[in-house]
Amino acid sequence: MGHRDLTRSVPDGAEPPDWLGSDDPYAAVDIERLPDWWHDAIVEFRAHDLPPYQPPRFADDVLVPPVVSETEAAYNTEIKLMGVNVNHGDAWGVWVNGEVAATVERERTTDGYTLYEMTSEEFVATVETWVETEMR
Repeated sequence: MGHRDLTRSVPDGAEPPDWLGSDDPYAAVDIERLPDWWHDAIVEFRAHDLPPYQPPRFADDVLVPPVVSETEAAYNTEIKLMGVNVNHGDAWGVWVNGEVAATVERERTTDGYTLYEMTSEEFVATVETWVETEMR
């Protein structure tokens, strides 16, 4: 199966910008210039008077949404990180094309973002292994 080797580099836009760690991270940011997934989340959080949106990250501090998007494109899959019938503290599933490919521990940090206890490289390798197994 032909695909790019995503384990060797972090996709563009996947490194958290320096301004993200401030109390009002979007004060000096034109959110219209952010990717749609990010813009839409900021607008939704503001509409509900929630603290500023902080994108989820992998254990290596890489933003989750760009890695998921690039991995979906590279392997022609649909990927979701979600919990189904889980309790607080339970692991979530790494869902690939509607099936659980793996589970991942996660936590909500004091900085306000979800931290997945898997590196971005481990995530891509998990999806790659699932795709290769399913293609046999």
